[in-house]
Amino acid sequence: MADASGYTNTSRVLLVGPCVVKAVHLSNAGANGTCVVYDGVNANGKLKAKLSVFSGDSYTWRPGDGTDFHYGIFVVLAGTNTNVTATFEPVSRKS
Repeated sequence: MADASGYTNTSRVLLVGPCVVKAVHLSNAGANGTCVVYDGVNANGKLKAKLSVFSGDSYTWRPGDGTDFHYGIFVVLAGTNTNVTATFEPVSRKS
């Protein structure tokens, strides 16, 4: 199955439902930025990653062969001009 992706520059749900996250790319053109990634549809989900990036820089988190998310992908962004793209397989390998 082809990988899908979701992009945002605000805190929000990128996907509802199970998936395998392959990468999360964080970039920032303003002040230093952060991205907190949850398995869920809100910030009450299971914490999966806390990412940080300096102004004008980028960072990509690649969790090996991917990591299972059971409920969805929710991201909380902080920092001016912070952007995130998550790449994922829409169906869990564990289902």
